[in-house]
Amino acid sequence: MNLRHTQTVTTHRSLYGRAFRVSVAVTLLTAVAAAQTAFSQSSNDAMSLLLDQNRQLQAEIQALRGQLDEQGFEIKKLQRDSLNRYTDVDQRLSDLEVAAPQTAPPATAQRAQGGTPAVNQAPSQSSQASPNASTRPSLQPAVLSEQQLYQMAYDSVINSHFERSIAEFDQYLGQYTEGRFVTNAHYWKGQAYLYLERFEEARSAYEIILEQYADSSKLPDAMYGLGLAYQGMGNIQRARQMLTDIKRRFPNTGVANLADTRLLSL
Repeated sequence: MNLRHTQTVTTHRSLYGRAFRVSVAVTLLTAVAAAQTAFSQSSNDAMSLLLDQNRQLQAEIQALRGQLDEQGFEIKKLQRDSLNRYTDVDQRLSDLEVAAPQTAPPATAQRAQGGTPAVNQAPSQSSQASPNASTRPSLQPAVLSEQQLYQMAYDSVINSHFERSIAEFDQYLGQYTEGRFVTNAHYWKGQAYLYLERFEEARSAYEIILEQYADSSKLPDAMYGLGLAYQGMGNIQRARQMLTDIKRRFPNTGVANLADTRLLSL
C-alpha cells in the first residue's frame, strides 16, 4: 500500500513537473511571439514615418525649385529694367553732347575772329550734307567721327547685338583712346559681356573704370555690373562686398536700391 502510494505520488510529481515545463515553454513562446509582433509593428511605424518624411522633403524641394524659378525670372527682369533705365539716361546724355558741339564752335569762332570767318565756313560745312541723309551713318567705320562711331556701337548694344557691339566698342577705343565716350564705351562693353554670360571679360571691362576713371559718373553703375559679374563667376563673397560698398558710398540712389535688391537674392 505504501509502495503504491509512493509510486502514485512520484508519478503525480513527474506529471506536474512536465506540465509546469510545458506551461513555461508556452509562456516563453507567447512572449517571443508578442515581441516579434511588437518589433514588426515598430518597424512598420518607422517605415511609415520615413515615407512621410520623404514625401514632405519632396514637397519642400518642389516648393524651393518654384521659388528659385521665380527669383531667376525676377533677376532677369531687374537686369533688363536696369539696362533700359541706363540706356535712357545714356541716350539723353549723348543727345546733349551731340547738341553742344553744334552750337558752341560758331560762337567761339565769332568771338575769336569777329564773326565773318565763322559765317563763311558754316555754309560750306552744311552744304556737304545731303538734306535727305539718314540719321544712321552711311560712311565706312574708318572715316566715322568719334560721335558716329560711338553711337553705332551704342545702337548695337541697346538692340541686343552684343557681339557686334563689342567689336565696335573695341574699334572706338582703339581710335579714340582719350575720347569723350571712353568711360561709357568700357561700361557698355562690360554690359554686353554680362548679357553674353562672359563674366570674366565683363569683370575686366568694369574694373578699367574702377581703376582708371574713378571720378566718372559711371562708377556706381560699373560697380553694380562688377557685382553681377562676380556673382556669375560664383564669387558670391566678392559680389556681396561690391554691392554693400555701393550702398555705403552711394546711399539713396537708384543704383543703391538695385544693389539692395540684389543682395536679398544672394
